[in-house]
Amino acid sequence: MILDRGFIIIEPKSEFILWIENHSIDPIIGIDDSEPSIYLIEDDFLDDDLVIKQNYEEIFLYELEISGIEEKVWPDIDFENFKRFFTTTVGVSVVDLKQK
Repeated sequence: MILDRGFIIIEPKSEFILWIENHSIDPIIGIDDSEPSIYLIEDDFLDDDLVIKQNYEEIFLYELEISGIEEKVWPDIDFENFKRFFTTTVGVSVVDLKQK
């Protein structure tokens, strides 16, 4: 079944992993075992950069929350830090292989 949704893939850069390692007593991920996250979005868009700018804050907050780092030491939630910490890919084809 093709879902009527687009997606943003967020992949942590080594700088984000190192930031976690430097701020965590017990880091949950390391450079060798980091995985991307996928966020579903509306598929009606023409500009990938605009989609990222419209959604980066919510994504950044979620990625920080799941990092296990205390909020008091989080970096500023701004677009420059987001780009510094993550690689993004935007796409429009989402297929659920378990649905017919």
